[in-house]
Amino acid sequence: MAPRTHEQFVADQTGPVRAVVSADLSGKTLVLTGANTGLGFEAAKHFRNDEPCTAGTDCERWKIQAETGYTRAEFWILDLANFDSVVAFADRIDQELERLDILVENAGIATWDYEQVEWVGENCIRSIQGLLSFASDVHYRTTIERDVISSPGILAKLSDKEYCTEEVMKHRYLDSKLLNVLFTRALQLHVPSSEAITVNSVNPWTLRNILRQRREQFAFTTEEGSRQLVYGAVGSLNDEEKLRGKYIRMSEVVEESDFEEMLEILGKIDPKVSEVAHMYLAKA
Repeated sequence: MAPRTHEQFVADQTGPVRAVVSADLSGKTLVLTGANTGLGFEAAKHFRNDEPCTAGTDCERWKIQAETGYTRAEFWILDLANFDSVVAFADRIDQELERLDILVENAGIATWDYEQVEWVGENCIRSIQGLLSFASDVHYRTTIERDVISSPGILAKLSDKEYCTEEVMKHRYLDSKLLNVLFTRALQLHVPSSEAITVNSVNPWTLRNILRQRREQFAFTTEEGSRQLVYGAVGSLNDEEKLRGKYIRMSEVVEESDFEEMLEILGKIDPKVSEVAHMYLAKA
């Protein structure tokens, strides 16, 4: 699909926002990262209407309880910039939750400066998310350079300090969103059709909390943007094929790799990644 024109962007951003979708999540477990603020916090308030068992800090727990009356949420600490924290979080899910039905992987940053996190570049590793991941139309406005594509390791090249010049970092956020969409598609392709697992990426659209005041008339509120998270998570519960591997914008599917390399990198961080991939993922 071609990039949106300015006229289409304005029409989308100034038009009516679809109502939040709902589904019966009774007895299901939903994990939402980044629920302490912004989109994640607003999405958590929407999800509470569907009555899931959800799995932050106690501070956010009381905020949601105070605003919604929902008392079944649990809040766990997760530092996405620390691999040990991510591994510990995944282990806790595996050990303490009887089931996991929906994983909404929210939270990230945009920066124009090179910054190393652990041993992999921050802007590289954070672009890869999970069953419901975040994207943005900015992926239409970037092109991965030929020397990166032809390198032995695309992600390693993108994370190399010498490569990450000031000019390169100007479009790093855009690159990360492109990789996000590509990885989401690849991951869905590697999930056997016999498995009822849906992987998709959503665009929460342009929000007022990230724009300067002079452009607020073309932006949605954080609450309105959070409705896209909810749609990506529960919009296909009655039609499993509807959102598989899809890119979602404005509560609609708008279009129908780095995959192996990312599995290799994550497998070095936590061997369980390789074990799970070998056991559950098929060769596309």
